[in-house]
Amino acid sequence: MAQRILITGAGRRLGKELAQHYLAQGWHVVAHYNTRCELDAHPHLTCLKADLADVNEVQALCSALEKHGPFQAVIHNASCFIPDAAATDVAAHFQQHYQVHVGSPALITQTLMPLWAENAGGEENAAMVCISDIYADIPNQRFSAYCAAKAALQNWSLSMAQRLAGKVRVNVIQPGPVQFLPEHDDAYRKKVLSQSLIGEELGYGAIVQACDYLLTARAVTGTVMRVDGGRFVANRYDQTFTP
Repeated sequence: MAQRILITGAGRRLGKELAQHYLAQGWHVVAHYNTRCELDAHPHLTCLKADLADVNEVQALCSALEKHGPFQAVIHNASCFIPDAAATDVAAHFQQHYQVHVGSPALITQTLMPLWAENAGGEENAAMVCISDIYADIPNQRFSAYCAAKAALQNWSLSMAQRLAGKVRVNVIQPGPVQFLPEHDDAYRKKVLSQSLIGEELGYGAIVQACDYLLTARAVTGTVMRVDGGRFVANRYDQTFTP
């Protein structure tokens, strides 16, 4: 029987890459998406739609998940990334980010409590990976709601590592700018890569590789892993004061 993994935000970009990867590895993938799902049909793919900013839709998603266990793995990847300047209602802006990044993962994880596979993979326990951001530790004033919510996700995840100890290993990945978007121009890309020790666009595969490790590393739980090309330890003094 194929192992089963839940991936939130799996319709596009990183989530899509993760879903395709685990399908290719023989997993049954339960893929959550919000507005659009770009995944091709597959016999081991189940797609579930929900707006994670809407509590009612999250509860409906949780009810649907109860029919799809047991789960060996979960990747909380879904995200919203809206600059503060675009918000017309500050309270709603913060609530949206908090609900997507913390409230919904908490509700989903609570639903999964009786659905975790026992001794998944023979000797390994089940595993959960939460995708945070290097902004959780290096805030960006243009995205204060996003940064605060990702920091809350990270802290909550480490609490879950304590609560689920012995049954589910829980770890956090902090991605840096590993994959540029089409709207990022050459000047922006050069600036960002200049702030990286590796200095290359690593692509979503770097996050997939990190997830593979954390899903199988039996001795690793309660860990925050940076996958950022070394940007966190780059010389930010020079970045700040060099014209």
